[in-house]
Amino acid sequence: MTGNLYSCAWAVSPLHENVIKAALKADLFKLNTLGFMNGLPQHLIEAADYSYEKAWIDYLSMNGHVPVIPIQGTMSRGYTYDNYFSNTFLMALIYKAADDDSKTGVILRYNSGGGTVDSTDELAAAVAYLASKKPVVAHVTLCASAALWSAAPSTEIMMGTSPLAKIGSIGTIYIHMNVAKALEQQGMEPQIFRSTGAIHKAKLNSIEPLDEDTIGEIQRDLDASAKAFKSGLRAGRGAKLASDEIYTGKVYGPKDAIRLGLADSQGDLNAAYKRVIQLS
Repeated sequence: MTGNLYSCAWAVSPLHENVIKAALKADLFKLNTLGFMNGLPQHLIEAADYSYEKAWIDYLSMNGHVPVIPIQGTMSRGYTYDNYFSNTFLMALIYKAADDDSKTGVILRYNSGGGTVDSTDELAAAVAYLASKKPVVAHVTLCASAALWSAAPSTEIMMGTSPLAKIGSIGTIYIHMNVAKALEQQGMEPQIFRSTGAIHKAKLNSIEPLDEDTIGEIQRDLDASAKAFKSGLRAGRGAKLASDEIYTGKVYGPKDAIRLGLADSQGDLNAAYKRVIQLS
């Protein structure tokens, strides 16, 4: 230890307290030639139960023991412009919370209109694993499409208190835009060249008309994804679902959502926290 390092007052975050204590005991605070501390050994970090995911679920926890994990914006395997919690990162947080004995349960806070099909089934599987370990309450401002698919395995789904809280939009959609005429009006005439024999290469594009085979393939993909969506919803909500009315792609407010079995109750975030405690 050096006088330069400890010549002023320091504030230590509770998230890093265990690591700092362990490092002090092991006399690991050594300065390198640039004046910065070297990294801590991996075995010390593991012994202190520190990880990026652990730090996040501790930071997000209400009263230290119920993480409130946000699922918001456009859902995707990777990060999107309005959501820095990608599905990949969300899964890491969820699995960490599931296996952390200091966490009583979890609130998944939804404000998402959905996103890509890719990885949604994996996220739903992570939520199902979490629900097998401890209570999970999905708290909903907006929980549509892929968001609902991932929320379905939760122990309970609670609609928020806003009359504009919405849930639903079961199904899949693809919007195709052909820009060939617009380009023609601007004096542009694009041409597409493919290597010999690669007749199916990028047949789905915004320049060429869609042929019947491509249209059929799009429809088959949509139907297969929708079937998986419905299967996941039924596995998660089971006998709570009261009607096939929900499979039209419609979204519902709190009253109808509870009537149809898409949600169990209505309340604010504090009510969701209390429900987690009751279920634990």
